[in-house]
Amino acid sequence: MIWDHIRISGTNKRSFFLIAVGLSLILTCGCINSADSSSNENDAYVPATEDSINYKDPYNWLSLPETEKAVDVFYVYPTVSSNESGAMDITDPVDRSLAQGILKAQASVFESNANVFAPYYRQMSTSVDMSGAKLATDTEEFKKGAVDVESAFEYYIDNLNEGRPFIIAGHSQGTMTLIELIRNRFGDDEELRNRLVAAYLIGYTVTDEDLEKAGLSAAEGANDTGVVITYNTQSVTSAGGPMLMEGANCINPLNWKTDSTYASPSLNLGARFYNDSTGELLREVKNYSGSQINMETGALTTTIPEGENLDIGPYSEGVYHRYDYAFWYRNLEQNIGERINAYLSKN
Repeated sequence: MIWDHIRISGTNKRSFFLIAVGLSLILTCGCINSADSSSNENDAYVPATEDSINYKDPYNWLSLPETEKAVDVFYVYPTVSSNESGAMDITDPVDRSLAQGILKAQASVFESNANVFAPYYRQMSTSVDMSGAKLATDTEEFKKGAVDVESAFEYYIDNLNEGRPFIIAGHSQGTMTLIELIRNRFGDDEELRNRLVAAYLIGYTVTDEDLEKAGLSAAEGANDTGVVITYNTQSVTSAGGPMLMEGANCINPLNWKTDSTYASPSLNLGARFYNDSTGELLREVKNYSGSQINMETGALTTTIPEGENLDIGPYSEGVYHRYDYAFWYRNLEQNIGERINAYLSKN
């Protein structure tokens, strides 16, 4: 499984550097609507240049779906690459396969309600050289990846979206790039904001400053639209992880409240656990756990079933970052449909 390990230096949300930890690198995987297949992996393609990726070429898209639904999703995956150069090589079959696996594990939650578009991008890898850079956003590797995401989004809007309403969604480093996108792109574009059903920016801190820059607001319920849904999952006793920083907004994905109201496990429609490297479904558990927001820290807290032995990766006790989608999968799936219906009924 592939997950991001983010370390903090200071209290500012951008005072960190990102080191992803890769486990169980497996070449083959399942993927939804993937632009790749074993039969075309070596087909001719237009490679990335030093400055840009040609998103006109389907090879550079992780998912290019048939547009059968009324709403799209533009999804950006978390860190999967351990490329020694410090940035993902989007032509590398290992990195491509890992991106395909996490696409299935996370972005499948949107598939029943929307057309899932997802670009490959030259994300910062586990091997990035941080010497001379105080912030992740200072590194050329992160900047290049963030520019790729914005370029892919612009290509998607201009050539693939065809005027449909859309959702943007990501996790961890993917969410981080999307925070940059909404800050840079949405604030001055009312028409774009009006077509946004919602933004699921999960597994990273989204502050009021981010929202103000983007001209957006945090979700306050289950069916408001044009809003940002965000949270970071941890145990009740956890001191928290580096993804959760001061000023974090949070909504509870079981009861869709932003206060400390407890949501019992009976509200959990189903946790869905995948092998994130391959996209293989491992198990689904109804009523897995409850949830409650810690109003002091902005964490989404939960108590997992007794005897459950989860691999939380390189994080401290109770940091369930890698399960931000898995624990609440069926509730997220239902909510995506509700927000889409609410948007379409108003528009």
